[in-house]
Amino acid sequence: MPPSTISAVARVSRRVLAVTATYILGCIPAILLAERYGWTQAPFHLTQLIAVVLCLISCIVFLVATRSSPFRLWQWLASVALVLLLLWLALVAYVILTYSGLEG
Repeated sequence: MPPSTISAVARVSRRVLAVTATYILGCIPAILLAERYGWTQAPFHLTQLIAVVLCLISCIVFLVATRSSPFRLWQWLASVALVLLLLWLALVAYVILTYSGLEG
């Protein structure tokens, strides 16, 4: 879809989606390196969580802003990213609830 046919909100949310998704993927090897060399991983985990929330919001905004246009590459990428982000958040919630020491 040519950039002139989508709204400014869709353009901004698409840019935020691209930047945060790239950062999230970049955090994976950084966390593995930090684990390997014994560095602190907290900054990576915290900023990755912030990026996941921003990416989740931008996916939803982008898909809503482009709902009347034909389903093309960016909509597919946003949809896949949305599903993967929700699965990642579900995994984080499961790990926190399982290993937080809460007896139930």
